[in-house]
Amino acid sequence: MEKILAAFHAFGERLSPNEPFPVQDFVRVMEPVFAAEGYRAPREAGERTQLLVIMDAGVGDFICFSGALREIRRLYPQAAITLVIFPPGFKLAEECPYIDFLIGNEHLPVLRHVSELFPAHAEYAAEHLLAQRFDLALVFGHYASAYLLAYMTGAKERIGHAGDFAEGGLLREDCAALLTRPLAEPSRPLHMADLCFDVLDQLLALPVADRSLELWLREADVAGVREKLAQMGEPLSGMKLFAIGLGGSTRRKHWPPEAYAAFLQLLLQEEPQAFFLLMGGRDDAEEAAMIARALGAKRALQLAGALDFRETASAMTLCSFYLGNDTSLLHMAAVIGLPVLEICCYGADLPLDERAIPMQHYPYRTASVIVQPARALAECAEEPRDAYGCKRMWEAHCIASIEPQTVLEAYRILLRQAAAGKKSPLFVCEEVRQDGAGYEEEPPVL
Repeated sequence: MEKILAAFHAFGERLSPNEPFPVQDFVRVMEPVFAAEGYRAPREAGERTQLLVIMDAGVGDFICFSGALREIRRLYPQAAITLVIFPPGFKLAEECPYIDFLIGNEHLPVLRHVSELFPAHAEYAAEHLLAQRFDLALVFGHYASAYLLAYMTGAKERIGHAGDFAEGGLLREDCAALLTRPLAEPSRPLHMADLCFDVLDQLLALPVADRSLELWLREADVAGVREKLAQMGEPLSGMKLFAIGLGGSTRRKHWPPEAYAAFLQLLLQEEPQAFFLLMGGRDDAEEAAMIARALGAKRALQLAGALDFRETASAMTLCSFYLGNDTSLLHMAAVIGLPVLEICCYGADLPLDERAIPMQHYPYRTASVIVQPARALAECAEEPRDAYGCKRMWEAHCIASIEPQTVLEAYRILLRQAAAGKKSPLFVCEEVRQDGAGYEEEPPVL
């Protein structure tokens, strides 16, 4: 291993974040070193196969990836499986029955040039990964750094879709050069979950049969959150619980708290037994408190920042619906099977194509209605188009044009969708008639 680290160090001295990362040179330098150190030799008979899985995205994407982990274990029942993820997903992953080792890497999901990350990856590989001498690395890459790390572990085979990360320093052909088997790009837009399954579809040369997603919760988790809710708020027996998902990775995803309060007050007129669990992270606590004050303690409980991810998922199992923003909580709700009403920042006048985030991250395999702004505002309507539809990342911009009455009508439609057993997403917006006519059209082909 010392010779590998010395080669990493020598190569790292040549790198500049102002220059493209020299992938071909790196591979030419390292392959003889890996071979000399035995990393390209077949494993001894009877030795356990060592398999590395890298998933370098946020919690919502990790939930969409959960089913792929089950199928990897099905394909490799005797392998020792090491999972490398971004640390926020730990609370959900630590109960996963399909892995042997769980490791966090905070250097993975960052929009930094791979040359800048190279020293940290060398150190990380040495500390956590090189000793395993992996036979196979499966890369579910959202950032350039995942492909570089997979190569730096010395894994004999490295398989995944080749991404294109010009800002991170790797183009598609560079990612392909770091893989032994770069997979074919899907011929049509895929949901994030199906994109993960596609890695296995191509390995098997036929579709994975079970495409369900999972949350790994214990009975004690649900019992514990019941007790915690009882200690924090009003008795909830006899109430119809709604999970309200606040927040989002950027402010453009946040429907304003004043709009939430107005919508939930309207909803109470139709759902008199409703009680709202206001969920999110610590950064969403202020917005949740504003909504809770508007509704009163007998109607809402401020939980933003009070529960970890597994507790949040456990609390959702007690609910009847999810209403909220495009966050990781939306994907939790979908896995649990709750009908989902999503409030989205992607303007309805923009194309729903492979560049549109709603086409990749809609609620998976559950009844869902997605409420969009009628149109993208100001520069958000101009090309080049933003994947989220709204270009103003740090303010509630396009999403703020959605009216509470529209969301109430969308909730009525969701009730009908759920009653009919429909599991595909339905996109609606301001300009559809408020009596609901026209909402029943099928969504775009997904």
